[in-house]
Amino acid sequence: MVHQTQPKTGHASGRVSGRWVACGILCLGLISTTTLWFYTDLHTAPFLELRDAIHAEFASSAPQVEGGQRKIHRGSPKILRVTLRVDWDPLGNDDKVARMMSRLVELAEKHQGLAAYDQFDVHLVWFRPEQKAVSRHETRMIQELIEAGRVRPGAD
Repeated sequence: MVHQTQPKTGHASGRVSGRWVACGILCLGLISTTTLWFYTDLHTAPFLELRDAIHAEFASSAPQVEGGQRKIHRGSPKILRVTLRVDWDPLGNDDKVARMMSRLVELAEKHQGLAAYDQFDVHLVWFRPEQKAVSRHETRMIQELIEAGRVRPGAD
């Protein structure tokens, strides 16, 4: 009879205890959450003043503001984009949209300065219960707003 030695299980076997796996997963989650928080904070920090002003003006709108130029498309325009939630149909209410756009241009000029951008985009979204959302996209070219006297020209 041949004697075979059984491999010993223990610390030298290469196995990791469940406690260390749980700690590793927890650390990975904390690092991921922290990285995402810092990225979001740095990405949206320049627009906080405008976002807060829009929220003060349109309280239930949950505004999201972002801006800049797409890095992968070098010649693309610089865009200031605002997304707002509304509780009315943005497609069937042109007068209300026009008034809202006028006020948003004023707020953006006051709190962000529009001359550094090429266009101002606003997305109005109405989330209807149990139905698809209705959205409307409005664009204002900054050069046209400067010519109309609604935006101060920048020092280029």
